[in-house]
Amino acid sequence: MELHCLKIIVHGQAQGVGFRYGILQIANRLTITGTVQNLSDGTVKIIAEGNHPNLEKFIHLIKAGPTPFARVTNLQIDELPLHHYRLFMIK
Repeated sequence: MELHCLKIIVHGQAQGVGFRYGILQIANRLTITGTVQNLSDGTVKIIAEGNHPNLEKFIHLIKAGPTPFARVTNLQIDELPLHHYRLFMIK
């Protein structure tokens, strides 16, 4: 199955609520590789590689908020060239 790489910028209450750890768990469950990191402007940047169906599920779960206190208001999603990450990690 063809792999895709997405850059996802998460807006909302996504820092200080266990968001990155929740994203890590979801990514591992869906066999998605890449990174997640807090940015200085209060957003969270996710680089996610995986097949299309799993990436769609991943985006749906991000929108729902991976932890009880997370509130996602907007996602900016851009396609990137494949990087071939071997695992998913928190930066």
